[in-house]
Amino acid sequence: MRLLLVTQDFPPDTGGTQTYAFELARRLAPRCEAFAVVAPRVEGWQEVDAALPLRVIRVRAGYDSLSVKALPALLRHTRVPFDASLHVQWPTALAGLAARRLRRLRRVYVAAHGRELLFNPLPAPLAGAYHRLRRLALTRADHLFPVSRYTSDLLADAGIPPERRTVVHNGTDPDRFAPQDPMPLRARLALGDRPTLLTISRLVPRKGLDTVLQALPRVAEAVPQVVYLIGGTGPDRPRLERLAHELGVASHVRFCGRIPDDDLPTYYSAADVFVMPSRLDPPHVEGFGIVFLEANACGTPVVGAHTGGIPDAIVDGETGLLVPPDDPAALARALTGLLLNPPLARRMGLNGRRRVVTAFTWDHAADRLYEAIRQDLRGFAKLPL
Repeated sequence: MRLLLVTQDFPPDTGGTQTYAFELARRLAPRCEAFAVVAPRVEGWQEVDAALPLRVIRVRAGYDSLSVKALPALLRHTRVPFDASLHVQWPTALAGLAARRLRRLRRVYVAAHGRELLFNPLPAPLAGAYHRLRRLALTRADHLFPVSRYTSDLLADAGIPPERRTVVHNGTDPDRFAPQDPMPLRARLALGDRPTLLTISRLVPRKGLDTVLQALPRVAEAVPQVVYLIGGTGPDRPRLERLAHELGVASHVRFCGRIPDDDLPTYYSAADVFVMPSRLDPPHVEGFGIVFLEANACGTPVVGAHTGGIPDAIVDGETGLLVPPDDPAALARALTGLLLNPPLARRMGLNGRRRVVTAFTWDHAADRLYEAIRQDLRGFAKLPL
């Protein structure tokens, strides 16, 4: 198989979609006869690309302009035709469709994450054109790979039939995200043996951290020594700090700022419960929730809201708990129940680790994606001309 992966998001930029593109690229490359990534040229790209055992074609383009500038790159680098292009976001698929029409690609595939299927950045007079372009890309692509059942349902709403969409869940790296000795970190943060809740996310309203703060008075009443660690940066921090003071729980809350990537497994391991009750705030949605897998891989139980793709990341009652969004009382019951029942919390954490290792690694995701593409290409080759 000769495959191009085209992405607007790729390291050194960070985020869930960047992680998706990077981890799958690393694993698809050795499976393919020929493989390359097409990505924007951003600050720090040379260092990233030099360390990768695969070819990265960097295009002088911003995030939005790559969908236009990807076509010349595809044409320039497909003189020996590739079998297919896999587009991490739908906008660049327009270039893939053009290359397919020019017979430089046989098939065009598109991944679907969530927000990009709902987001429309243009004002009302132009919003319709943007919507039509998105519909064109999705309906003309040969096959789509949503990361969750929720995202698959969004594609169904856009008119994509079941036979043209295959759910390939996100994954994580259980070798990197594995249980760590939490004691040095707990000592450095002076946590002692205090029951600890943790959220690591961008500090924006849709992540639902305000719901955790609203639940905290009830949790603290049952678990007086509880401490809530908030890792991450973002524009919502001042509001969250004010809310913690207004609710009288500021002494239970610590804002840790940005947590270095290398420290993430230790933070997950130091927590008794990881919590992120994201709310549905279209176009802002949680298409899956990789952080839940990361925490589970470190042996920590997780609590999330029953929204978006989160139910695919958490098995309710087995690897963690699902609660209604924007429901502080229900969230408080879930958190208190785990903090007051350490054997249950440990069992859920162990179940989560086992589930990740057996079914939710990036290797599993790459295997499923590769096999689905291989089967589609094989079926395409048998079609009459």
